[in-house]
Amino acid sequence: MSNVQAEGMPQEIISLEKAFKDIPGINKVEIGKHQYSKEDVKQLDEIYFGGQYADLPIAMLRRTAGNLDKEILINVAFTIEPNKQGLNALEFLSWWVRDLSRSGDNVQIRSIGLPPMAGDAIQLGSTLTFWFEAYIVTEKEDIKLVLAKISELAESLDESVDLYEPAFKK
Repeated sequence: MSNVQAEGMPQEIISLEKAFKDIPGINKVEIGKHQYSKEDVKQLDEIYFGGQYADLPIAMLRRTAGNLDKEILINVAFTIEPNKQGLNALEFLSWWVRDLSRSGDNVQIRSIGLPPMAGDAIQLGSTLTFWFEAYIVTEKEDIKLVLAKISELAESLDESVDLYEPAFKK
């Protein structure tokens, strides 16, 4: 994953990050991207199936052994507060993603957790993160088209949060 740095970050990315951070119950938010060619996947194959990189987009790697032509995977890694507000945020985002998917967007939420123990150290309960993933396919390789889609996602999330604001206060 290539994490986007705040310095020089496009406004569309900043808007998507802010839209996630504005949801009550969301903690840390990081934006990243994946783009794997078939050659990349061959190199990752031994490492990945050995379990070292559990955060890789498994479905995409198995689906087509890498990205489709002119496809980029944008992800938003986030954590939630370990309380009712955090669960409400996750449920809200799950609905939003489901709604986007039903409308034709190639999006999903994945949960990522590390093994319950690493040696003698107990990790269970301290490693859970979630990834919103958007598979963006453009008609030609043009970053402006990708950024336009990211902007649409940020606007959609902002509008949904505004529309359902009373639900967050229950």
